[in-house]
Amino acid sequence: MKRMNLVLTGAVLISGLVLGGYALSNDAALANEKAENQSGITYKEAEEIAIRETGGGHILQLERDRDDGEDHYEVEIHKDGQEYEFDIAADSGEVKQRKSERIDDEDDDEGSKLPDDALSTDEAIKRALEEVDGTVTDVELDEEDGQYVYEIEIETGKNDETTVDIDAVSGAVLKVDMDD
Repeated sequence: MKRMNLVLTGAVLISGLVLGGYALSNDAALANEKAENQSGITYKEAEEIAIRETGGGHILQLERDRDDGEDHYEVEIHKDGQEYEFDIAADSGEVKQRKSERIDDEDDDEGSKLPDDALSTDEAIKRALEEVDGTVTDVELDEEDGQYVYEIEIETGKNDETTVDIDAVSGAVLKVDMDD
């Protein structure tokens, strides 16, 4: 009788573990499915589209914005003395607008001296999101006293925004500034 109870208890425990594992894997599969089925492109995809359009360069600004009821990415790239600006539809990745102009010698050609091994905007975004949970709303590359810094704005709540400064070369977090 004791042996029978032990066997039944073991069977119940194993069944519970199997069903629990199935439920967890099923929830994970549903979460992945939702992420894959979300409409629109990511910051990384917007960056790749703009870089493909210019054949390279350094992204100085990457921002998701909403105008006239449509979400889009605004991307600014500097390459070979040219400044390129793109509006890329967030839902389809279609380049809606493209402008380019020569950068004057008087203008600061930020990004032109950025080392080849510097972080991409996508890598900088990942580092910032490791520091602060939220949604990235703006990414800018600035040069401050010879140091290149990604300034990444993250919406962290209903009306809260945090700016995370990332060293564009080392990837170090330089500053986290929470705005209320």
